[in-house]
Order: sequence, then structure tokens, then C-alpha cells
Amino acid sequence: MKQQTGKIGVREFVSIAVLMVGSKATEDTPDRLYSNVQNAAWMIPFISAGIFFIPLYLLMKTMALYGDKDLFSVIKLILGKYLGFLVCLVIFIISSFAVSFDTRTYSNIIRSFYFTTTPTIIIYAILMFICGYGAKKGLQHIGSVSYLIVFYAVLSLYLALLLGTQHANIDSMFPIWGPGPLALVKEGSQRLTLFADFFLLTMVIPYLTSNKAFKKGTWFAYIYVCIQISLSLLTYICMFDESLGGVAYPFHTVIRFISLGQYIPNVEIIFFIIWIMAAFIRFTAFLYINALMFGHLFKINDFEYLIPSLATIFLMIGMLPEAPIDVSLVFKPIVVSTAGPMFAVISTIVWLVALIKGEFKHAKNKNSM
Repeated sequence: MKQQTGKIGVREFVSIAVLMVGSKATEDTPDRLYSNVQNAAWMIPFISAGIFFIPLYLLMKTMALYGDKDLFSVIKLILGKYLGFLVCLVIFIISSFAVSFDTRTYSNIIRSFYFTTTPTIIIYAILMFICGYGAKKGLQHIGSVSYLIVFYAVLSLYLALLLGTQHANIDSMFPIWGPGPLALVKEGSQRLTLFADFFLLTMVIPYLTSNKAFKKGTWFAYIYVCIQISLSLLTYICMFDESLGGVAYPFHTVIRFISLGQYIPNVEIIFFIIWIMAAFIRFTAFLYINALMFGHLFKINDFEYLIPSLATIFLMIGMLPEAPIDVSLVFKPIVVSTAGPMFAVISTIVWLVALIKGEFKHAKNKNSM
């Protein structure tokens, strides 16, 4: 496949990863995590990260054997042409539905809080158009813009949480274990999708300056977003307490009530602008990765030209649910419960087959020569 001549560094890669995964603290993820484990929901990111660390580590160890090859290339080399194609197709389908329902969720947020009289389809179409245009520019541009925005996105999140703590009650986090340790482990094992994006990011390994840069960037972003999502959840729990279960989008509820004194009573528009810019980058990266996967599957060299068509297809899939509540309660939970465990199983199988075939032994012998 045709690839960009330029490559991105650790800073750009970390910025993309933080915006892709860390943004989950500002959508409906906190509400879904709280629904089953209540005040102990802030522990779930740590538990899920701990569980998903194992298959992700095995996958990265396997990827390291093949230098700068991407995920789909490695899967086909290890599992064979036909089985590898089927596995890659499953990954692409899951990722496509995830992008479709995530972008629909963001469109629902924008319409519910900011443009209440604008039809969802108009907001959704504008979102996909901007993301499609950005994705067509290539990964270098996505990385550069991510690096420029990530600081403001993170700062605005922490500033919103800090200003929101004036209404918080630390007692809301007790009892600290919530429904119990076993319930937390069970819930954590079912929320692996929180970090499934790191699995998809292995598609961009050829676009990084080195495999070492990919490893360093992945683990730094992995640890950071785990802390960010957990800290955000803890703040929401202390602010809303038991009512968090009925707050679909806590971040946007928080910023609506933030004020900076008598003369600046409502600053939500500032937070919204930064949030929507981060959202554009997040889904621009997703669109690019999905187009890259599609191009790899069907051997299309100039896959960038597919991005507008894929964006249109994702838009049509995302509009299938008639009501916003259907997205959160019916369609999205299916993707959430499938993607993480499926990617974890695929990572483990790829490592296991490589081990059985003696790929690690061959690499060790080659290095010792």
C-alpha cells in the first residue's frame, strides 16, 4: 500500500492516543461505568487497564518481531492469507461500528446541550465532513494538529473538574469498594473496550519514526489516560453522588454550571470549543485508521480517496438508531461488550501461534548471529 513519506514522532503519537482514549471521560462512558458498580466506578479504569495490559503486551512483543509492519500485515503473516483476512475483516467491522456509534453519541451531545434546534442529521453530517476532510490530509497533519491541541484539551478538562469540585463531597466515594472486590473485577473485565483503541493504533506503526518510539509512546499514553479517566470519574462521583447514574453526559453537565465570578457567569462555550476540536481530531484519526484497514484488506494503494465514502457509510450506520437513548442503551453496549474482549483474544492468539511456529526462537537466533 501507498504510505506517507514523512513519519510522526513520539509526541505526535502520544497526542493522538490521549485524544482518542482520554476523551472517553467527557462522553457517556462515566454514566455506563457507574451503573453497575456505583461509587467504586473510578477503580474500573485501573482494573481494565491491568487486565488489557497482558494481551496488549503480548501483541507488542509479537509486533516487534516484524520491524515496522502494521497489525494487519503481522496477522496475515502469522495466521496465513485466508484466516488472517477473516480476522482482519472482523477487526475492521467492529471498528467501523464503534466509529459509527461514537460519532452519533457526540452528535447527540452537541444537539442536547448546544444546538438544541438543529436536526441531528445536520450536526452529524458536519462532524463527519470535517473529520473526513482532516483524515484525507494524512497522519502527519493529524499528528501535528493533535500535538497543538492536546495541551488545551487536557488543561480544559482538569480546569473544569477543579472548578466543579466546589460542589463536591468526598464522602460520596465511600464505601470505597462499592459492591465488593469481586464485582469490581467482573466489571473491569467487561470494560476492556476502554483501552481497545491501543490495539487499533498498532496499524500506524509504519508511520512512526521507529518501533521503539511506538512502544514508548504507547505505554506512556496507556498509563496517563488510565489516570485521567479514573480521576474524572472520581470527581463526577463526588459531585453527583447517586444521581450520576441519571446523568448521561456528566462533563457537559458540569461545565454548564461553572462560572468565573459575577462578570463571567457562563464559560461553557470556551470548554465546548476546545472539546469539539479534540473530538474532531479523535474521529479524524479513527477515520484514517479505518481507511488504512480497508485499503489493506482489499489491496487499495490510494486508500485516502476512500475516506469520504467510508465517512458517508459510517454516517448512515450511525443514523440507524432513531432515538439518542437507543444509541446508549441498545447499540453501543453491543460494541462495548464485544470490541475489548475480542481484541484481547486476537492479540493472545496471534502471540500464541507465533510462539508455536517458533517465530520468537528464530528472531533470537537471528539476533545472536
